[in-house]
Amino acid sequence: MKRITYRTLALLFCGVMIVSLIAARPLMPEASAPSTHTLLAESQAAPIARAPAVVQPHPAPRPTRAYARGLADDVPRAPKTPAKRPVPRPAPAHIPGKGPRMRGTLVTQTARLDLYVGKNTFSADVIAARAAKFERVLIAAEDYFGTTLKRRVSVGFYRTPPKRGVRGMAYTDSGQVEVYYRSDEDIGRATTIVMHELGHHLEAQRYGEENQRLADTILHEGLATWIASIRWLDQCGASSWRERAQQLKAAGVPLRLRTAERSGADNAYELWASFVDYLTRQYGWKAFDALYASGRGRAPGSANYQRVLGKSLDALTDDWQAWVEQ
Repeated sequence: MKRITYRTLALLFCGVMIVSLIAARPLMPEASAPSTHTLLAESQAAPIARAPAVVQPHPAPRPTRAYARGLADDVPRAPKTPAKRPVPRPAPAHIPGKGPRMRGTLVTQTARLDLYVGKNTFSADVIAARAAKFERVLIAAEDYFGTTLKRRVSVGFYRTPPKRGVRGMAYTDSGQVEVYYRSDEDIGRATTIVMHELGHHLEAQRYGEENQRLADTILHEGLATWIASIRWLDQCGASSWRERAQQLKAAGVPLRLRTAERSGADNAYELWASFVDYLTRQYGWKAFDALYASGRGRAPGSANYQRVLGKSLDALTDDWQAWVEQ
């Protein structure tokens, strides 16, 4: 009986020892991704020496326009101030009666223009369909220049110019404009010429017939071209007269004023318009008006630049060239 008891106690003791050893052995951890909490806990632990990690840089995104727009859209912006509604310009007052009689057929009348057509030029139908456009370019010229036409003007379209290369003539003393184009040419360019010639009539309205008759041709033709800026610059593919002068210089046209016509009439008119633009920006309209009225003849440089602006034409040309080349 004792022998059995001792054996039983020995077996029981061995069993207890085995169970206690199993319980003391650490369990293998389950494989799992570290959580945020685990990463934070590791950062608070004592530092462990480990090999430096090699970080591969991510390629930067390409600065495409769409990408730039996306970034801009993420930036909070202050609310925009609502744009003021434009004040509608009142319709031009109708000037009654008829303008001066011209060669050809009277096609139609607008509020202030009488439109005539001669032979072998634009058809009467083309001019009639364009009539409202001619009135609109007159309004645009008036708004740009700040001067309003006070009398009716007759505009005639003809095939043959009085001199080769001439596209338009303004007879401001009699209230007439002549434009010279063939029937197969661009009516849009002819419309720009109409705007330029109406600009001469606005000059006469602003400065008087006598002052315009004696105006320095640099200012006379430059201003009429400047008045037609809205259409003229668009046809040149330029946003400003400074940019147009830059384009001409890049094309090899010298930036000169007195002898600009040696490079062609259109180039001369555009350089002169750029000079007018510079003068009005630099000295203001009051000074420019006085300069225009100081002309002593059509010769380039006849205006009294020294007396009105305090500089000679040559010195002003240097200033204008520097302005263009900025």
